[in-house]
Amino acid sequence: MNENTKKVIIVGAGSVGKFIAYNPNQFTEKYDFIGFLDDDPNKKGQLIAGIPVLGTLELLPDFIKQNIAVVWGIAFPKIKASLVEKVKHLDAEFPTLISEKAWISNEVAIGKGCIIYPGCSINYETVVGDFVVMNMNCALGHNVTLGDFTSLAPGVNLGGYTIIGDRTDMGIGAATKQFIEIAKGCVVGGQAMVTKSFPSDSIIKGVPAIQSENKK
Repeated sequence: MNENTKKVIIVGAGSVGKFIAYNPNQFTEKYDFIGFLDDDPNKKGQLIAGIPVLGTLELLPDFIKQNIAVVWGIAFPKIKASLVEKVKHLDAEFPTLISEKAWISNEVAIGKGCIIYPGCSINYETVVGDFVVMNMNCALGHNVTLGDFTSLAPGVNLGGYTIIGDRTDMGIGAATKQFIEIAKGCVVGGQAMVTKSFPSDSIIKGVPAIQSENKK
């Protein structure tokens, strides 16, 4: 690893964090992943793809003060948003990791702290907010908007002009038709086909999708 390569700590030693650790050379920018932080004390000292779990998140401010960047290996929107809120005053660097095997059109805006997996496609005039996870083989049509902290499970397919609000969690294979808005804080079930818009904090499932209930 080049000594000038940016050092990065991975927060979360679960499925997203492991994807990063096992595939460090497949991103469009190269980083030196020096370790994990995870609040499960049983993981401390473990090696994942040769990268050690160094301790819990209480160590994160110390790494940030050493100018070490932070990647959030966490898919759950509300948990990640809460953790980012705790360190936002520290002026941390949050790189976006984009797989070399993703396709991204010209005229696309992608925020900080995102993770975009292989097989994803993003069409023109689409805006991806901060701290978004797009898992394997997601497709965003043209003029789509993804809010901050949204999480797309594998195979999510969003029609053109879809708007997804902050902290919405979309399950495997969920899809929308064009001109749909799913407001903030929603949970969309796997394989749901969303053909109309839904308000904040809805639980959405089925084909065609219906509102199951509002989250408490």
